[in-house]
Amino acid sequence: KIEESILDIGVQVPIVVNSNYDIIEGQHRFLALKSNKMPVPYIVSRSASKDNIAKLQESKKWSALDYCKSWAIRGNKDCQEALEIANKWHVETNGKLSMINILELLMDIQGYQVQYRLKNNKYSINREIAEQVYDCVKAMNELETGTNVYGNKIVRTMKKLCYEFDGLNIDVVTHMTKKNFIMAYSNEHDQFNYMKKLYLKSLKAIS
Repeated sequence: KIEESILDIGVQVPIVVNSNYDIIEGQHRFLALKSNKMPVPYIVSRSASKDNIAKLQESKKWSALDYCKSWAIRGNKDCQEALEIANKWHVETNGKLSMINILELLMDIQGYQVQYRLKNNKYSINREIAEQVYDCVKAMNELETGTNVYGNKIVRTMKKLCYEFDGLNIDVVTHMTKKNFIMAYSNEHDQFNYMKKLYLKSLKAIS
């Protein structure tokens, strides 16, 4: 929408930068202008700093993806790598695995803190665990299941299982999916206990 507006009527409000030319406010306008090779109108705020960025975006309802892109532009290596992987996996799954869900999967801890950690520049990734989970849900997706395995609930559960068992065995996951019509639970705790039971049963069966 921002890009359409800029192409239609131009930029009505300049972006704001600090004395080091870090973008303090207007990242979306900057990216739209850059992608269309248009000049970037800006004003310099001598009092603004990078610490002001997250606070200024609260009223704009920035998503975890917005914060990740913002930090990536400013050189955060984890965010840069996360975006590269997220774009690749999002395409590979035909959009079934959302960009934000991938950022959460890549996060180096369990839980739902991706928005908080990205907003406060505390985000780091564990690519090894994320790739294990991703490979397993891809294998599950190729089989008949009772739910969308790319949904956040299943992906979170598989990540939790990865931590629980110090890694996932893709052969066990494949066996588990072949032998069971995977059910979806409304409660994530119930989902985990159910999937853990199935995983243990398949682990015993093929060991």
